Amino acid sequence: MKLDKIYIFMEPYDYNYRGQGFYIYPFSFNSWDDFQDGMKESFENYPPEVEEWEFVDSDGINDYGVDGIGIEEDNFDMLKEMGEYGEEIGLNILEILEVASDLGGVDKDYLEEAYEGMFDSVKDYAYELLDDIGISEDMAESYFNYDQFGRELKYDFDEDLLVEDYGYSVSEAQDLMDMRDSDFAEWYVESLGSVTELGADTLKNYFDYDKFARDLSYDVTLIEDRIWRNH
Repeated sequence: MKLDKIYIFMEPYDYNYRGQGFYIYPFSFNSWDDFQDGMKESFENYPPEVEEWEFVDSDGINDYGVDGIGIEEDNFDMLKEMGEYGEEIGLNILEILEVASDLGGVDKDYLEEAYEGMFDSVKDYAYELLDDIGISEDMAESYFNYDQFGRELKYDFDEDLLVEDYGYSVSEAQDLMDMRDSDFAEWYVESLGSVTELGADTLKNYFDYDKFARDLSYDVTLIEDRIWRNH
């Protein structure tokens, strides 16, 4: 819903005129002052004895409705600002207000700084993030999937290879091949000196994106199919 389609309904605070109020679209006006002028014009359509007006309903912004003036100036400006920013990133006013609420009642400036883009999941965001910044040595140490790598690495090894090319005894070679997959992978990485020696492609292929995304969820939040940084 576009901001200028949001209405509020005002009703005379007078038993004789109950149910005879009017709808007005606050954000179809350029400013709060213009909105108040529009309110006054609507008031003038009623007899002089109607002196007080009550906010009754709105199209989703009831929390901001007040008697007499419909919406206070500060809230008018805030909602207009929020609605315009929401439209920039493809969210309507009600959706962007929900995001702000879920993040702790934050303002538009916070949202602008926190917004990371549209994603189906935190994991999808993790893929893009790592494509942008690369996998550091610390990340590789923390998230490299040694178990999967070791399991597949063993297909390239046998006892004869370990004896002939690596200089192990037969019993040592047997012990190595009997290792758990993760231990075998760690043995191989240690022989290279560092996990980064495996190369960028191998690091990406055996990076545990699920684990990384779970940890990343402490720093970002997925709301309305968009990623927002917590700060």
